[in-house]
Amino acid sequence: MKIVLNEDVSLTDFSRNTKQHTQELSASGRPRILTQNGRAAAVVIFPEAFEKMAHDVEEYQLNLRLEKALQDYAAGEKGIPAQEALSQIQKKAAKRRQAKR
Repeated sequence: MKIVLNEDVSLTDFSRNTKQHTQELSASGRPRILTQNGRAAAVVIFPEAFEKMAHDVEEYQLNLRLEKALQDYAAGEKGIPAQEALSQIQKKAAKRRQAKR
């Protein structure tokens, strides 16, 4: 998906007038594309909009996984035993905990 917005601003202008652009972002609620040499370089959005987008993406991914699991089940694949699934989850959680250290 390609984002096309008419409200693009150069990085230089944004850095010089950050307060003004932030107020305009707040008023419009729309993201801003920051450009560098006439090309999109970054997108600025408010945290609430980002959180909503991240939540929507996570929901979409979960829906895809659920649809795949239902299709597999309908095709005769019954999955793995609960004890094995729990063991896999525990191993992944342990790896994540160690990675954070």
